[in-house]
Amino acid sequence: MFGSDKEKGSIEMVIAMVLSGTIGYFVVNAEQSYWNVVFLRCVIGALCLAGYVLATKQLTKEILKGPVFITILLGGITLVGNWVLLFASFEHIPFSIAIIAYHLQPLMLVLLSAVLYRQYPSKTILLWLTIAVVGLWLVIGIPYQEIVAVIFAQGSNQAVFGLLLALGAAFLYTITTLMTKKVSQVPSGVVAVIQILFGGLFLLPWVDFNHFPETSASWGNILFLGVVNTGFMYVIMYDAFQRLSTTLIAILSFIYPVVALLVDFMAFDHTVSLLQMMGIVLILVAVSAVKFDWQLGKLVRTPKQKIPSPQKLE
Repeated sequence: MFGSDKEKGSIEMVIAMVLSGTIGYFVVNAEQSYWNVVFLRCVIGALCLAGYVLATKQLTKEILKGPVFITILLGGITLVGNWVLLFASFEHIPFSIAIIAYHLQPLMLVLLSAVLYRQYPSKTILLWLTIAVVGLWLVIGIPYQEIVAVIFAQGSNQAVFGLLLALGAAFLYTITTLMTKKVSQVPSGVVAVIQILFGGLFLLPWVDFNHFPETSASWGNILFLGVVNTGFMYVIMYDAFQRLSTTLIAILSFIYPVVALLVDFMAFDHTVSLLQMMGIVLILVAVSAVKFDWQLGKLVRTPKQKIPSPQKLE
């Protein structure tokens, strides 16, 4: 069905990022605290993943031994830490600025891979990543002056602390991605169920059991988050992590904010400005360029002029 691991992984990553872009819609409509939403998402997702792993007989004793299990567990710690730091950053800086900082994660992934594994990106890749970041900036729609004002607010270090929390969340998510790639021999469903189950246990102290959803609509949103946006999404996303290069994972991650903006527009009637549309175009161009290996030299190549052959002397 798929021509190669890269093709399958790319399709899985695109689907996962599209689903990620819809998470905000279901979180808002669940009408629950962030902690309750994440906890219920972990519990429902873990149950679905456990059923999937058992039905497909992916769990073996070898997976639960030695450094492989430790690596998976460490990835779970960084995954949960990423959620905690990101949600904590919302209390110190505007949501939109936190999202900008958090979505610098693709750049962190490329840079950290270069340091740890000597997977140095080419100048062309760095250029497309830069274009994607500029597109992200335009999509979020925050003026540069406002960001500077938040960071250097007089008499308060709250903004700087919040920004560091968001960047810390992005860094931990980068570690999770690299940890998942490191255990590529383990089925993605097994990796996901261990990490998400651990996440649910870690979040127990912050859960408000007295204010769980009371309406079928709220439970419907929670169930979709758990079954589709966690159970299904993490299987295909982790499988994509194990199949793709860090560069391709990084660039495809920019699909997430584009989908989030479109969902915001369609579901909540938020207008999309011309600059935001330009940002979407820049991101999609950058994604296509890396996916299809566009080379700038070929794109701007000028036709060679033919040198006229010397006339024969009679």
